[in-house]
Amino acid sequence: MTRSNIFYLTCFGFAIGILWRSFFQVGFQTIFFFGVLYILIILFALLILKKNWEIFISIFLIAFLFGIVRFQLADTPPSQIFEAEIGKEVSVSGLIVDEPSQSENESKFTLKTNTHEANTGIAIFSKNEEKYKYGDQLEILGMLEKPKNFTTDQGLEFDYLNYLRKDGIFYTMHNPQISIISSGHGNIVKRFLFATKERFDLAIVQAIPAPESALMGGLTLGERESFSESLRQAFIATGLIHIVAVSGYNVTLVAGWIMKILGFLPINFAIGGGIFTIFLYVIMTGGAQTAIRAGVMASLVLLAQITGRTYHVGRALVLAGAVMILINPFILAFDVSFQLSFLATIAVVYLTPLIEKYLLFIKWKSLRNIAAMTVAAYIFVLPFILYKIGNLSLVALPANLAILPLIPLTMILGFITGFAGMISPILGFIPGKISYALLHYELWATNLFAHIPFATIAIPYFPFALVILIYAIFIYILFLKHIKAPEKKTSLLLLLAVPFLITISAAGFFYYQHYKSNQTARTELEQLLSTQESKNKFEPNERTKSGGCKVNGPFPDRACTPGAVFPDATVEQICVKGYTKTVRNVSTALRKKVFEEYDIEYPQPRGAYEVDHLVPLALGGSNDIANLFPESAKPTPGFHEKDVVEVFLQQEVCSGRAALSASQRQIVTDWLAVYEKIPLEEIQAIKKKYGGYTNQ
Repeated sequence: MTRSNIFYLTCFGFAIGILWRSFFQVGFQTIFFFGVLYILIILFALLILKKNWEIFISIFLIAFLFGIVRFQLADTPPSQIFEAEIGKEVSVSGLIVDEPSQSENESKFTLKTNTHEANTGIAIFSKNEEKYKYGDQLEILGMLEKPKNFTTDQGLEFDYLNYLRKDGIFYTMHNPQISIISSGHGNIVKRFLFATKERFDLAIVQAIPAPESALMGGLTLGERESFSESLRQAFIATGLIHIVAVSGYNVTLVAGWIMKILGFLPINFAIGGGIFTIFLYVIMTGGAQTAIRAGVMASLVLLAQITGRTYHVGRALVLAGAVMILINPFILAFDVSFQLSFLATIAVVYLTPLIEKYLLFIKWKSLRNIAAMTVAAYIFVLPFILYKIGNLSLVALPANLAILPLIPLTMILGFITGFAGMISPILGFIPGKISYALLHYELWATNLFAHIPFATIAIPYFPFALVILIYAIFIYILFLKHIKAPEKKTSLLLLLAVPFLITISAAGFFYYQHYKSNQTARTELEQLLSTQESKNKFEPNERTKSGGCKVNGPFPDRACTPGAVFPDATVEQICVKGYTKTVRNVSTALRKKVFEEYDIEYPQPRGAYEVDHLVPLALGGSNDIANLFPESAKPTPGFHEKDVVEVFLQQEVCSGRAALSASQRQIVTDWLAVYEKIPLEEIQAIKKKYGGYTNQ
């Protein structure tokens, strides 16, 4: 048995042990028992049998055991002190341990508590009244909540609980009272990096107008907080969301361009330029773990492209992955960015050289390399995307090919604009204008592809067993087939069509199943909204309470908010464009009174709550206080999801597919039942059109 075999056995056994323990609980007694058993097996194989296959199995089992032990050690339980306080108002103090992300509506940061000697992570979602920084010591008073999984737009459950847990976060707080006790704590290097990043971001905003500046922030810093909902949906629909994420793929493109620009210099200088670019990227993102992982992946890709020795780079890639999951074993099963980055790096290292040979008709070598990398990454990552995200973009390849060739130049100009602007806004003016032209084209192309009919389709179900089968075929073709028949290397690309065709065919099959399910849901909706009572006018119940009201999840207190309608509103009236503007009349005093009746502080930060019409104006609802209640955006489902229902029902009523009275009655009784039956494609279309903020 060679050292190479031992290395791969150890790494893969360790990874599988971590993966197995990620989903199954194991006690230390069980681990000890199997540990002793495995050691006995190894001793038996080495000293008595002296056969390779027994040694092979033994090494794998020992590595598997160590993987279980590593996860077990990292899997610290939540604090029992905090567990007893879930759902209660608590006071905690702690330190901000990461860079706060700030959007238009709220700030989000991680607080590491030092209350009751419990070192626990809490995700804080706060109003934008004050700016918080890494290293701030805070005193916080608010409702302690347990994170909950939620359903994505594609109909898949997102494991939000473990997504936060991988970063040591066990709880959340929304809009608590916050007091800054002191500042300047934490790691001095991280404070410097975050301060530099903030100045860089400000220089970008000063040189480039919105929304182009938001895209540049995503490209250079991986920031998407300033993206509107409609822009985010456009990038998802076109399969371009990866360009505004912290990924090794992006860094590889830019570092590769830098090396080509420095190609006239000795090779060592060119390599140094590429490595410096990767280092710069990691620095500008604040040295975040995702950025460091992206930098490692990008370095391995550059090494493969420079040396052409993918075998040794593959070994380095496996080692890098093993070290990363050794540091944080949660990322293997619960960090999609790590999983996508690892798969994309494999594709770029192993698939790109094969595909590039078939793209020789593209004369510009750099463009040919980018095209090959794009195709390779798309083919290899697609099965995982369908399983994990449930989104099949039919325009992803042309959209990526239309935009990706310009991304390295855009990012380089972005870095120049940012650093020059940090010195003086005047210095950042010219590169900022050039950057703006490129960014404007990229946004235009993204929106163009996103608005093509059926640009993206939802695949809510793609079985994990099929994903394993597809990647087993990939592994056989790329590695085992190549080893057995190296003389047929040129035919490997044709063989790669097999797993790709399996993926597309399976996606088509499951989409058809999803389509049939949608038709059934549509029929149920028609029955729900066209009942025998539809000809009778909707008459809400009387309002019996005017204080001490409590929301019930996404629903109001029925005694305080039974709903109210304009009795003379007709279908013809509500379907006239601009109707809601002519009848909307909710004063500030009335809004304040609604919050007071529900014992909720007023005012709330924009986007956290809205005074919602239970029966929307677009369905003939009135402005009476009996029809108003404070509805939150989070946790979901919240007012964004109800907005979708409101738009959908108005479209149904105005098209004649639903009765107005039945729609009014249903939205008062159980609007969530309608939301759960709306086809995913229609939800996506509404969100794309209205950006998730319909304000009906």
